[in-house]
Amino acid sequence: MGNVILQTAESVSGLYLIGLLGFALSATGFVGPEAKKLFPKLVTQVTLPPLLFTSVVTAFTRSELGQLIYGSIIPVLSILTVFAVQSLYARRPGHNPKRKGVISVGSATSNTIFIGLPVNIALFGDVAVPYVLLYFFANTTFFWTLGNYTLSLDGPTPAKDVGRNLVFKALLSPPLLGFLTGIALILAEVQPPEFLMDSARLVGGMTSPLALLYIGIALSESSLSSLKPDLDLAMLLAGRFVLSPLAVFLLAQLIFPTLPPLMLKVFLVQSSLPCAATLALMAAYHGSDAPFAGVGVSLSTVLSLLTIPGFMLLFGWLGL
Repeated sequence: MGNVILQTAESVSGLYLIGLLGFALSATGFVGPEAKKLFPKLVTQVTLPPLLFTSVVTAFTRSELGQLIYGSIIPVLSILTVFAVQSLYARRPGHNPKRKGVISVGSATSNTIFIGLPVNIALFGDVAVPYVLLYFFANTTFFWTLGNYTLSLDGPTPAKDVGRNLVFKALLSPPLLGFLTGIALILAEVQPPEFLMDSARLVGGMTSPLALLYIGIALSESSLSSLKPDLDLAMLLAGRFVLSPLAVFLLAQLIFPTLPPLMLKVFLVQSSLPCAATLALMAAYHGSDAPFAGVGVSLSTVLSLLTIPGFMLLFGWLGL
């Protein structure tokens, strides 16, 4: 077991150092406000689409695409399960009405790209990327549909046309388009020219370091100083680090016992990651409890430094 901890620590230590560099760049003022806004745009609109495209094209054949559809059922069901359970807690009598959506949506969705992608690549290699995409697709689709609407109910004005516009933009986002383009080429049995694949790999290779720098930058501006531990925060963290991976594991054992081991491990890691960074943004947008959401995102991100090695140790105990 000691070797598992050591190997995991070695795999993710470099990721933490890059995040620490981003923290330092922000804290010292080296990275200004405009540059901070540029990082997420670079990742989501420039580097991530070619990474997803090349990963899908090189990882699967047409006959293997059925496995993608088969495996995507687990993240969809687990996200809906966690959302339903936490919604029951958040809607109990006397509970803060501005936290209902933050708790239920924050528990069900995770930071699948900015943290999930580099962590899974470090732990399992590039072969894990297609499975990361499956969870990303389920996570993103839920957040911008039912999740976004639920968050809007915490505020004074529930989402209507605005919500539909956000959903439309999310489903046609560059990352998903990159993913779907790769799927389309596989179905058509078209092999892209090698010079195009080489260029896409070079651009896509910048995704992990840029994402980690952004996480460090975001943590430097976090609201942990306003942390006030209470039952709601404990439930939000329990949803992220306990209930979500437990739902994935039980669903896999009960419904899909033949799920490939690597797919299961990637899903477990993805389900146990910190709250999605967009949780705090949309909480503020809809007028719900944005400070609480910000603390949840920040604290869960910090705690992931401990939970990620912990889950790798758990995999060893479970024989995964």
